[in-house]
Formats: sequence, C-alpha cells, structure tokens
Amino acid sequence: MLLPILTILIFLVTMALATSVLYFFVETPIARRKMVTRLAAIQELATTSDQIPDVLRRELLSDVPFLNRILAMAPGIPQLRLFLEQAGLQIQVGTFVLIVSALALFAFTIPLAIGLPILHCLAASVGAGCIPFAVTTIIRRRRFQKFEEQFPEAIDLLGRAVRAGHAFTTGFELIGKELPDPVGEEFRIAFQQQNLGLPLRDALGNMTVRAPLPDVRIFVSALQIQRESGGNLGEVLDILSAVIRERFKLQRQIRVYTAEGRLSSYMLTAMPFAALIGMYVLNPGYLRPLFVDPRGQSALMFAAILQIIGYVVISRIIKIKV
Repeated sequence: MLLPILTILIFLVTMALATSVLYFFVETPIARRKMVTRLAAIQELATTSDQIPDVLRRELLSDVPFLNRILAMAPGIPQLRLFLEQAGLQIQVGTFVLIVSALALFAFTIPLAIGLPILHCLAASVGAGCIPFAVTTIIRRRRFQKFEEQFPEAIDLLGRAVRAGHAFTTGFELIGKELPDPVGEEFRIAFQQQNLGLPLRDALGNMTVRAPLPDVRIFVSALQIQRESGGNLGEVLDILSAVIRERFKLQRQIRVYTAEGRLSSYMLTAMPFAALIGMYVLNPGYLRPLFVDPRGQSALMFAAILQIIGYVVISRIIKIKV
C-alpha cells in the first residue's frame, strides 16, 4: 500500500520539477526576448520620429487618478474617446468632460443668480454643455472632408511604392512620412500598429474605425480581397483612386446644382431672426408681450420648433448621396 503512494508522490514531484524547469529556463527567456524586441521597436520608433508615435498615446482618461477611475466606470466614455480621436483633438476625455461640466455649471448659475426661472436655467445649462460637442462635431466633419480629399493621393503613392518593389507595409510608412495630416497620420498609426505586432488585418480594421468613411472601407476590403485571392495590386489601387476622384467630381457638380436650394435654406432660416431683431430695434414695446406673456413664449417656442423642422426638411431635400 505504501509503494503506490510513494510512486504517485515521486511522479508528482518529478512533474512539478519538470514544469518549473520548463517555465524558468524556456518560457521565461522566450517571453523576455519578446518583451525586449517590442521595447526595442518602440525605442526605434521614438528615436526616428520627432514626436512620440501616435500609437503610443497615453491610455489614461485623465491625469487625476480619482477622475480617471470614475470615467473608466462611466458608460459612453469609449464612444466619447473615439469621437475625440476622430476629430483629431489632442485632449484627454477627462479634460473634455471638465470643460463641458464647467460651461454647463456657469450657464446654470449666472441665470439663476439673475433670478430667471429654474427651467430657463436648465435650458441654458444644456445649451452651453452642447457647445463643445457641436464644435468637436464641426472639427470632425472638416477633418473627414480633408481626409477624403487627400485619400486618392495616398492610394496613388501606395501604388507607386508597390510598383517600385517596396513592401506593402513600407508604402504605409511612406504615406505617413510624405503626406500631411490627417491622411498621413492615419496611415502612420496603422503602420506603427502592425510594426508593433498587431496583424495587418486588425490594423486596417482600426483605420476604418478611426475614419468611418465609405472610401476607406472600400479600400480596406479591396486590400483584403487582393491579399487573399492575389492579383495586380497596383492596378487595383489605380482603379480605386480613379473611382474616388470621379466620385468627388460628381459631388462637386451636385453642389453646384443644389447651390440655389442651400442658399434658400440659409435665407429662410435667417429671415425670421433678422425680422425679429429689426422690429425689436425699431419698436421694442411691440414685441415685449412675446417675451413676457406666457402665450407669447409658447408662440416663440412653437416658431423655433417649426424653424428647425423646416431647415431639416430642406437639408434632406438638397442632400444627395453619391
């Protein structure tokens, strides 16, 4: 009875020793070498560029530890972070949240101190808090427009690099160095990500997340299909660049055709405000009931809602997808 127990114990001890030897003398050196290789790549990227690589941006939501922990648990923060990244703003999420909170608090306390009703204070607070989002949205849209304008040139440069015998990923590096932002920045981030060990498919997928544009999705899909099925990559890139340029020509032609509609929407939107300001300057007493009487306030609110609806309807009519 004692002999089987000793045999099992000896077997277990031997297995434990063998596992320890494999872990400390085989697995640990391999992991250490991988870490050294990755750190060397990071150091090389940092020394060969004038600034810290975009892929190595700080992951902290805020420099304040307490605020960073709160934001890490708050819902919607990843979407807000992606929103700021798509706008190209070099600002932390915590700083952006503090700006929004400060504007909202300021817009709430000032009317409250003057003596306005609480509902008006809340409306002013919400409006002030939406200002940073509106500004960021405009910056994001302009950045995407600039990216779309530069994108055909980036595809042409990638095609020339492939024809010259360079590796496909080297073309991404050339685009990141030669072309201005934002297209150069996006390709530079994709190159750095795959250079640090991320698969190229995932790096290209991240690009479609940072730049959610139809041209980028078509570009990534074409690259994935070509890498899986083969073919002339240079010819594929040339065709794609030509299609994007033709689409831009068509979009500009459509803007010419819809210029009258856009001008009409601007005029119809601005005309009530201009008439209101003019009448108030000429005869303030005539318009005072609109702001004092509850029925006048209701009429102003109803008019503002109709004005917004009219602007949205006209914008939908003149907006043509290509």
